[in-house]
Amino acid sequence: MTIQPGTLSLIDVSVEIAGHRLVDAISFDVGPGEMVGLLGPNGAGKSTLLRTIYKVVKPAMGTVLVNGNDVQHQTSAWVAQNVAAVLQDMPADFPLTVRDVVTMGRSAHKALLEPDTAHDRCLIDAALKLQRLEALQDRPFRTLSGGERQRALLARALVQQPSILVLDEPTNHLDIRYQLSLLKFVRELGITVVAALHDLNLAAMFCDRLCLMQGGRMAALGRPDEVLTSERINKVYCVEMVVQRHPSTGKVFLLPA
Repeated sequence: MTIQPGTLSLIDVSVEIAGHRLVDAISFDVGPGEMVGLLGPNGAGKSTLLRTIYKVVKPAMGTVLVNGNDVQHQTSAWVAQNVAAVLQDMPADFPLTVRDVVTMGRSAHKALLEPDTAHDRCLIDAALKLQRLEALQDRPFRTLSGGERQRALLARALVQQPSILVLDEPTNHLDIRYQLSLLKFVRELGITVVAALHDLNLAAMFCDRLCLMQGGRMAALGRPDEVLTSERINKVYCVEMVVQRHPSTGKVFLLPA
């Protein structure tokens, strides 16, 4: 059977670190072009689960399949060619320009010290333009604001040309305009996206399905209107929320009770 690019399967994935189980038997599939949001309180295991997808963390049990291949049996280069990650915290104290950082995304497709080609430069220019970074491309990365850094890291991920994009709190450091702009942009890329999000309303607005986690386990999986119920939010987050339908979009949105 032919596996379509952008297919992701997590099969009974568990992660243990220093004797503590941080992720416990998580299973779900993500189809090509689908956007799935990971929700849950701090410490629920969202970031740890994401790290198993791009092979930074090895599951104690279970399997992560990217395009039908077990990532633990693939080279780092193969993983980088198929999965790009935009993380919430990245060191910025290095002497690289914005363009240098974006260019790093092409290293997944090149041999060590191989020079950039015209095709590489075209992809880099396009990513900088898409993220409105052309005027900042010669600035030191460390001088950017948090939001500008996040846009530069997304541009770097784009030039990797992945079939799966992993986002760990991508809207951190962004004002509401850029939160909406970034998630709308990602949604319209047409590639598979798995994103850890804290904002429940943004998750409901942009994600096809949600995986709600609590204490390393899956508390719910389904469409936003199936997952985001008042009872479940109260149980997982220990807060009372009123769930309504947006008058324009028809999607669920939540307000503190």
